Amino acid sequence: MARAEAPRTVFRQVVDGLGSAILRGDYDEGPLPVEAELAASFGVGRNLLREAVKVLASKNLVVVGPKIGTRVLPRSEWNLLDPDVLLWLSESEGAMTHSFDLVEFRLIVEPRAAHLAALRATDAERQHIRAAFDAYSECLTHPELIFDRDFVFHQAIHTASHNALLASIGWRLGTLMRKQVLTTTDYPGAFERGLPLHKELAEAISARDAAWAEDVAFRLVLMPYEDLAGRLDVPEARRLGEVVSPKQSPRAATAAD
Repeated sequence: MARAEAPRTVFRQVVDGLGSAILRGDYDEGPLPVEAELAASFGVGRNLLREAVKVLASKNLVVVGPKIGTRVLPRSEWNLLDPDVLLWLSESEGAMTHSFDLVEFRLIVEPRAAHLAALRATDAERQHIRAAFDAYSECLTHPELIFDRDFVFHQAIHTASHNALLASIGWRLGTLMRKQVLTTTDYPGAFERGLPLHKELAEAISARDAAWAEDVAFRLVLMPYEDLAGRLDVPEARRLGEVVSPKQSPRAATAAD
């Protein structure tokens, strides 16, 4: 979920400012400016800057050493699931590209999470998923609640998968998912188009039909994936091919007809 707004300390401002600058590409991979220069650019002392750099090092954005100074690490080493990093990504100029990366990740993961939820969810969890859909459907008249209730719905499915990593990843991606959902539901009819699939997904999990749930989850996430791929002009050859359960359930086949 998005971090609540609160007054920021000078220390927090430096952490956010330097972290955001690294993600924007203001500093290339390699050495950062010398400590005195960097501290002066933020108008703070060296001790405070050092503490801020330690925070960024804990997120794998930089590495600090006695012989190498402070260096920006390659992007492949950044902790992209860190809540602060996700927030900085969502606020960056490349937020739409990051949203595409997220929805592509969702397209890979969420169908299988739905598959597991259909197999493993308790009766209480199935009821919670249905209730989460009912609350989501009320967004027809309360569009300002779309993200929060969509997040609750999808997180309920991740939790019902009874896979601790899936549940944890779902929570961590909340900040960037907010940006993606707001971007891909910003045109008339977008919410209404996806609502029936949310309902069908809840029904598939309630029916304990894993193949149906997997198929519906794929079709549901495919909508924002194709939307963002189109906006970013991603060539067809570079898009994720359709991957669905090889044993589609009779219910899924009927629903698709």
